[in-house]
Amino acid sequence: MSNARARKVNKNITAGKLSSSLWKLATPIMIAALLQDFFTLVDLFFVGRLGYVAVAALSVSGVILAVIMMVVIGISSGATALIAHFTGKKDYTNADRVLFQVVVISFISSAVMVLVGVFGTVELLRIFGATQEIISSACGYLKINFIFSIFIFLFIGFNQALRGSGDAVTPLKILILSNAVNILLDPLFIFGFGFFPRLEVAGSAVATVISRAIGVVILLYHLVYGHSSLHFHRHIFKINISIIKRIISIGFFASFEVLLRQISLLFLLRFIAVFGAVALAAYGIVLRLRMVVIMLGLGMGSACGVLIGQNMGAGLSYRAVKSGWVALRYYEAIILPLAVIFFIFAPHIIGIFNSHPEVVKIGSNFLRFIAITLPFLASALVLGRGISGAGDTVAPAVMTGIAQLGLRIPSAYIMAFIFGLGIKGIWLGINISDICQGIAMLGYFKGRFWQKRYYKHRSILEAENAVIT
Repeated sequence: MSNARARKVNKNITAGKLSSSLWKLATPIMIAALLQDFFTLVDLFFVGRLGYVAVAALSVSGVILAVIMMVVIGISSGATALIAHFTGKKDYTNADRVLFQVVVISFISSAVMVLVGVFGTVELLRIFGATQEIISSACGYLKINFIFSIFIFLFIGFNQALRGSGDAVTPLKILILSNAVNILLDPLFIFGFGFFPRLEVAGSAVATVISRAIGVVILLYHLVYGHSSLHFHRHIFKINISIIKRIISIGFFASFEVLLRQISLLFLLRFIAVFGAVALAAYGIVLRLRMVVIMLGLGMGSACGVLIGQNMGAGLSYRAVKSGWVALRYYEAIILPLAVIFFIFAPHIIGIFNSHPEVVKIGSNFLRFIAITLPFLASALVLGRGISGAGDTVAPAVMTGIAQLGLRIPSAYIMAFIFGLGIKGIWLGINISDICQGIAMLGYFKGRFWQKRYYKHRSILEAENAVIT
């Protein structure tokens, strides 16, 4: 296939009204985030019909899976930043080269996950405090996701790459189709219907893998034959160690940041497991609801990151800074009403997913706690992603590490078990870390330290250009 094939050139987001450019990117990304969360909540709804032990199994295995998936998203953010940089410079050939390296990284990562799925699933569940009853329910779910992780990794990688090029609409369309398939298959594989086997919790994983595989096939067709902003063509089918190093060097700290968040969640999981399966079920429900907020923030933050990356690539540093403030202002306007809804209607919201009185009581308390600190979480999410879009993934990772492991875990443990506040002490620990991280991210962005790191990365890219090209 020729490299001369017609290429879709997305609307220039380095000129014109900033709010229009932001919403053009943010709207499809945020809708995609909502759909993704809706899909996970549908999973939770169907699995919840199996009882609170099944919900606890989904909660434990979901947190373990999130560690893996978020690391992949972090690495993909390195590719997103590079593609945004090259697109801003109108260097589309190198943007395509980055795309192929995403495939290489995805296959390597998936090979590792297959080994974990075959040999380490039960031990992983035991490490994180799952009882034998929970292990029996969660084991199949985890194994299926691990063994067929290539479809999930490629789905994430291709979507992130297209967004880095400024195309957020195509990933949204494919996500809508993929999630529709997932929602259709969920009850069939979970409960069994006709020739579909009753797989219970594992059925949710089967539905996810099939839906993501369909999404990957469509994305591949679009990138090979479609009118796309990025192209697969014969000139790029070569493993490029230089580009892989750049992706990993930028994406490593983004992955590390996400990994720190997930490690924190796993510690909290161990703390909450002390209070029984009912507490784990409540925690899992609220965690999924909190992810609605987080994914919305990451959606706005991803749009912010692409804007910052492309504007910095075009030499428009002032417009890049303004992008961050505009994105944060709009996201705060979204998140404040959501916080009020969470606080007022907490029992009704939890009751949708599980009607067990203790689950509703514990979950409502937790949901109200996190509603208070959502504005601080907004700052950490949006500005953190914006800074990462400029190639500075070190500072967000450091701030996350201090907040999650230096503040959240110690304060949650001390207040819950030493001060005797019980499970409410864990909720307080989460609030303290969210407030501190939000304030720190705000100060770092305002100081523009991230711009200095961008120019350092840019000089390295220019020095390596002969190798990349």
